[in-house]
Amino acid sequence: MTTALLAFFLVPLLAGASVRVFSPQAEGLRLLLSFSGAFLVGVAFLHLLPELYGAVGSSVGLWILGGFLLQVVLEHFSMGIEHGHMHAPPPGGLPALTLFSLSLHSFAEGIPFADPGVAGDVHFLAGVLMHKIPMAIALITVLQRAGLGHRRTWAAMVLFASAAPLGILFGDSIGRALDPALLLHMLGLAIGMLMHIGTTIIFESAPGHRFHAWRFAAVLLGALLSIFSMHG
Repeated sequence: MTTALLAFFLVPLLAGASVRVFSPQAEGLRLLLSFSGAFLVGVAFLHLLPELYGAVGSSVGLWILGGFLLQVVLEHFSMGIEHGHMHAPPPGGLPALTLFSLSLHSFAEGIPFADPGVAGDVHFLAGVLMHKIPMAIALITVLQRAGLGHRRTWAAMVLFASAAPLGILFGDSIGRALDPALLLHMLGLAIGMLMHIGTTIIFESAPGHRFHAWRFAAVLLGALLSIFSMHG
């Protein structure tokens, strides 16, 4: 659990800091999103969903669907930053609801990692962290465009980076106080949210339904990596 705590806090901050050094372009970010989205969807279909249904039963499907629908609501406020959208914020800076929805997404995503089995699942951890990198890059880009200033920008980034670790600590407390099996249901919720993001990223990898060879290659590479990492 300690590894997951540190990784979830540090990776978004390091990704945000990389913007100043590398100045990533929108096209490169979309390729990274396509790769990470395909890897996440592959890990979910090949590994997480079969094992979760085996451990919990069909009732976990309601949690997965709930997570999928919850993400639909959150993205109404988040400006699509989860899939790398970097639209200019409205006048007055980044809305507080946008940062809150992104942080709530990360908080819910972190809760199941309080379960030692989930925290030790390197495929799931890697997939979620891959998705955090372009998400953090998009967020800091939007914050900078909002003209918030260096201190406020990094205060917002620290708040965002803290959300998943706080979710892990919260999950640990409810796992101890209530029922450890509840964490598996929260895993279903997180998978539903990530499935929505992953599939949206893949569908958006070809805007206007035009074939884009590089983005298709990124999706294919992410899917193949999930297959080989499962069976390698």
